Amino acid sequence: TPTTATPTTSAPTTSVPTTSAPTTAAPITASPTTAVPTTAAPRTSAPTTAAPSTSAPMTPSTAPSVVSLRRSPAPTYNTAAACTKDRKRCDVISKLLTVAERTATCRTHNNNGEERCPVACGKMACYSLTQACTDTYTEQFIAMNTTQECKWITWMRNKKSPFVSMICQSTAQPVDEEGVAQDDFSQLVQDRCQKTCQNPACTCADRTFPFWTAAEDITASGVREAVRERNCADLYTMNPLKRETVCQLPIQGVTDHLSTLTNGIATIIKVHYMCPKACGVRTECLCTDSMEMVPTPSRNNTERSCFWARNYSTEKLAKFCDERIEPHFARACARTCQHEACAKHDTTYSLLLYGDVISTSCQQIAFYPQGSDYINFMCGAMDYRKMLFAYELCPVACAGFVPPGE
Repeated sequence: TPTTATPTTSAPTTSVPTTSAPTTAAPITASPTTAVPTTAAPRTSAPTTAAPSTSAPMTPSTAPSVVSLRRSPAPTYNTAAACTKDRKRCDVISKLLTVAERTATCRTHNNNGEERCPVACGKMACYSLTQACTDTYTEQFIAMNTTQECKWITWMRNKKSPFVSMICQSTAQPVDEEGVAQDDFSQLVQDRCQKTCQNPACTCADRTFPFWTAAEDITASGVREAVRERNCADLYTMNPLKRETVCQLPIQGVTDHLSTLTNGIATIIKVHYMCPKACGVRTECLCTDSMEMVPTPSRNNTERSCFWARNYSTEKLAKFCDERIEPHFARACARTCQHEACAKHDTTYSLLLYGDVISTSCQQIAFYPQGSDYINFMCGAMDYRKMLFAYELCPVACAGFVPPGE
């Protein structure tokens, strides 16, 4: 992180307009007080005020400089599912054509085969929507001017509360021993409650272990591709039309027992669930730049970061963003490549700005009117993990922001 990323005097005292949030955003009658068990979720677990006065990076009464704010450690995401690759002897299960045959074979092993053949027999750890991400924060915090805990938000999700997404993409301020919010705006709720909030950094990661797919017609001429083992990495170099079809293939695992109404696992698991970034079926997964090194095997540098291309000439960038030339880079760096599907898509990933001291989201930015101090303060800042400005990641929320020099 560059040392010049944190301005010391740029925070305006008027950054939180008292009328910026619509008064109908969270009606106080939306969460009945009698619906919550007294031991499971306190009445404060759903927002009762419409204006998220603590969602901005500073309070109305004080406007501390960014350097004076506290900072929690930058969030990390454990996206490597706790799932071991199936042994070769498990392939016989994956090759069976019917669910009944595969299920019956798995049941001949201890624990229905989930330990011996975790992928083929449907071990939950292999198919969790959030992979190995967990709720990293067990204490209470303040979000949207309301005391919260990850487990309360879990209760709200199970009750299908419409406020879950709003809360998850709001700032989570830790509280001291007396319950007073600290000047720490460095993490969103979805970073402290990664599993509960189904953080896209967790749900959009491609799985690293191989799996088998069903036999399906994959061309208009009726050519049938047999049951076969696949890896997410292979999809990046696949012909785009073929990839679209393959991403819709169901996998050959015994997984019908995994799906519930709240865990986000599909009843029929398809390739795009296993490889959300490679397939790009979910726009939020396609429209982000990878923070890992991206393979460019045909170049002298056989791997590079997406942001290396920011200073390329228009002609050179066009070649890197051409799937026929650099298929992996073109998919992994959709923002840098200005993918047309991302032109009007606000990212749902957390934004870490001003040297990771302030975290916000496109949704939180959208609370404020165009031209406000908060819009200018946030949209013009860079997320140095991806070397992208907030206005590039939030083209809709920052639509009225004019970058300096333009």
